[in-house]
Amino acid sequence: MRRSLHEMMLVGSGIFLVTLMVLPLRGHVLLPNILMVYLFLVFLVAFKMSRWAALFASLLSTLVCYYYFVPIHSSFAINDIQYLLVIFLMLLIVLVTSHLASGLRMQIVLSESRERHIRCLYDLASQLAGISKPEAIVEPCQRFIRVNFNINSILLLPSEDGRLFMAAQADGHIDFSIAQQIFDEDSKELTVDICQRSGQNLYAPLLGSTKNQGILVFVPDQEAWTVPKELDPLLRTGMTLMGLALERLGYAERERQAMLAVESERLRAALLASLSHDIRTPVAVLAGVAESMALSLPQAFSPVHGMLDGMQRQISRLLSDVDKLLDMARLHRDIVSLNKEWQVLEEMIGSALEASKGVLQGYSVEVTVGREIPLLEMDAMMMERVFRNLLENVARHTPVGTHVDIGARMMEQRVVIWVADNGPGFPFGQEEAIFSEFVHKKNVMGTSGFGLGLSIVRAVVVAHGGVIHAENQPSGGAKFVFTLPVGNPPVVGLE
Repeated sequence: MRRSLHEMMLVGSGIFLVTLMVLPLRGHVLLPNILMVYLFLVFLVAFKMSRWAALFASLLSTLVCYYYFVPIHSSFAINDIQYLLVIFLMLLIVLVTSHLASGLRMQIVLSESRERHIRCLYDLASQLAGISKPEAIVEPCQRFIRVNFNINSILLLPSEDGRLFMAAQADGHIDFSIAQQIFDEDSKELTVDICQRSGQNLYAPLLGSTKNQGILVFVPDQEAWTVPKELDPLLRTGMTLMGLALERLGYAERERQAMLAVESERLRAALLASLSHDIRTPVAVLAGVAESMALSLPQAFSPVHGMLDGMQRQISRLLSDVDKLLDMARLHRDIVSLNKEWQVLEEMIGSALEASKGVLQGYSVEVTVGREIPLLEMDAMMMERVFRNLLENVARHTPVGTHVDIGARMMEQRVVIWVADNGPGFPFGQEEAIFSEFVHKKNVMGTSGFGLGLSIVRAVVVAHGGVIHAENQPSGGAKFVFTLPVGNPPVVGLE
């Protein structure tokens, strides 16, 4: 309102000065020429000032011309109707001219504003493109808000567990409960009211392509501050750029972690393979020496024979662990291809029991395989390793005399196979963790292996298209259960 009064005072002063300059020319210059002077003045006012100032200039110029320059002079009386037509046409022309000039000025203002906004968004996008860490996004974002909206802002980013934290220290009270609520809502698009107020601050989500990437908090000096309507598109676009930049940084960090994990796995597999080969040769020599000594010593040295038998058992156990290291290294390097053939499951279990009879001495084993079990397509050597590792796990972690139950049954288009015992069972909550590499627990003999046997079991079962899990039986003891697909077994006819 104050600005409009100021503009009208300027318009009135300008028309007054122009009238003083043109008045001496009355009677010497034709009326249309004088009207052109006032028309030019109205055009200048419309181009430089507001629409209301242009309208005021149009009406005042028309009245001045009517009073001072239309005969009868210094009067609103008219002695010729053509002068009334001239005045009407002048009013119409100045109104149209002022309207067009004001519209042109508004277009220029809007164009300049859009250009300034585009330049700000370009600068923001250029700065965000070169950022490699989430913490570095704070400064360009705060500068963008401060330059365009003249207020301070605070950026809240999520931690690995999804809890928001302040990306950089800043002044101002933050209601983290409101911010966390807005962040967890995970809006798919910006709503009409992009900011939610809590106290004096306003909270707005930074959206990525899939989920919220953070929260931008506006900290205005005045509690009643809101986003100006004309700046709303600028704010939305800027926040979108911030959200996409944070999402890009998240993808880059996940890619870096994935590459690091792949490289770590490759180095670990290479180390396992090298270590296994280096260990196997001297251990095999020790096994041969122990066997030669046992054969060469007379039976009279029974205590020595007992020690040699114990040495051979430990060497066999160590060789088994080394074989597991080699198997795991090959599985990680993807150099093992399954040689699948149609096999009889009961024969596979019998072969594994025969190979494991040394470690199962003193254990009672019961095998229950349903007659409806068809031929299964699997790699005989790798599947035998599965049963051997499971049986060895039983021998390691249960006392002698434990009952072992091995069985299989049909369930729809899959075969369910289990290996169970009545030993102490698994530690609570560790049923899934035991399948991880190098995870083991102290066994009943006071020693422990490398923790690779069950990892190999899961890798082989998954490679055959099955799944495996471990559970504690209600009656006590541990139970491994895995499934294998039936496929399309061939029909075997009787001859």
